[in-house]
Amino acid sequence: MTAVEPGASLDGERLTDLLMRLLLDADLRARLADEGAEAVAADPGELECLASVDLAELDTTARRLRSQVWRPGSGGSLATTFPRSLRLLQDTGATESDLLTGFLGSPHFARFRLIPYTAPGLSAEEAFASYLLEGAEARALRDTVTHELMIALFTALTCEQPLSFVIEAEGIVPTERGHAAVRTYAASSVATWGPTTGGRPPAEAQGTDEAHYAYFTTPAGLAHGVVSGRVAEAFEAGPSERRETARRALAHRGLW
Repeated sequence: MTAVEPGASLDGERLTDLLMRLLLDADLRARLADEGAEAVAADPGELECLASVDLAELDTTARRLRSQVWRPGSGGSLATTFPRSLRLLQDTGATESDLLTGFLGSPHFARFRLIPYTAPGLSAEEAFASYLLEGAEARALRDTVTHELMIALFTALTCEQPLSFVIEAEGIVPTERGHAAVRTYAASSVATWGPTTGGRPPAEAQGTDEAHYAYFTTPAGLAHGVVSGRVAEAFEAGPSERRETARRALAHRGLW
């Protein structure tokens, strides 16, 4: 894209907003290509910028941006972070392209800190999970998105200190050895995730409809899996002897 100077009425913030709209909105780029800058510009400042845009370069940059968002890290990507979730969505007819386009056009994407070192923001994984959860009605999908997000967040908490992003997911508590959280999922959802490291039989094998599922960061790495109700008591909000007993037991196991 050709570098341009902001027009008299277009400051740096509005210039950035215009360029991001061009990169994220395929319909806007198509209108610019078909109808010209005058049809798209809202004022003389925008017209000055749009008139200098190299359309081929713009399309190339937009494709690179989509790839950067879908594969934000070396060795990691939204596709590899949410494989089970994406399979569930693909079973309903959604494609990766549909999901990425919807995410880029959603307010959830704006909460992702796209440009490093600019301002605090969510990780791409948490922003994408928020987008998926907003429209998710099926329990299996909600559970699976949440589980895969928690694995991503706890992997980062285990490996990346200090974090380069903020976490808004509720219920993650600090421990003497790192962090911990518990979630309650449908037993049928947990059964589709394969073996876990929790050391307990699957909830369905225990004859229950729901399962407590815990995540822990420790110096040895990430631990997660189905836990008993007594372990889940460690995460109760208010102080109690029951909560402290559960936390002492987890600390003895090297998890708290």
